[in-house]
Amino acid sequence: MSGPGKGEWGGMKSLWLTMCLTPFLPAPVFAIQDERPGPEPVAVVVPKKAHATDFTLGLAFQGPTRLTGSATLMWGEPKMLVAWAPAKLAQVRVGTRGAQVGLGFVAGVFEESAWRPSGLAVTLKAIALRTWRDPSGVTNSHSYVGIESDVVLLGVRGSIGYARKVAGRGGPDGRFVWSLGVGL
Repeated sequence: MSGPGKGEWGGMKSLWLTMCLTPFLPAPVFAIQDERPGPEPVAVVVPKKAHATDFTLGLAFQGPTRLTGSATLMWGEPKMLVAWAPAKLAQVRVGTRGAQVGLGFVAGVFEESAWRPSGLAVTLKAIALRTWRDPSGVTNSHSYVGIESDVVLLGVRGSIGYARKVAGRGGPDGRFVWSLGVGL
């Protein structure tokens, strides 16, 4: 077939096709390329990430376990001098009326000193709590699970959290857990 616009590529169709394909065609090289060698590649040494641990013993008064001794282990990668952001935390507390185990995270800054505790930290952890020897007998042999957060300032620790009962008869279905103590 012949005739205007039938079977021929000319006119506007050719112009349109050329404009659409131009960005995909290689551009001619008119600049003179520099043949001089460039700088030698430099070997980059990436420092190995440091891992650190810290072990702390503490003494506190805690509800519901009363007079409580604790052991806390933190591990992770220190950031900026001696800051931990975030590190992992495992904690065990045993008291006259119960025990608690916690796993979670800690962020803070500590000065390296064995005899003079100093620093600032915040923790967030999941806890499991077991009670015994309640004089009223209401919370004897109860198990709780929940969440707790600590704030540590210059060796003084305060914590608050909430736990729900998962085992045991009678008593409340949930309870606030708290403590106030010192760590070394």
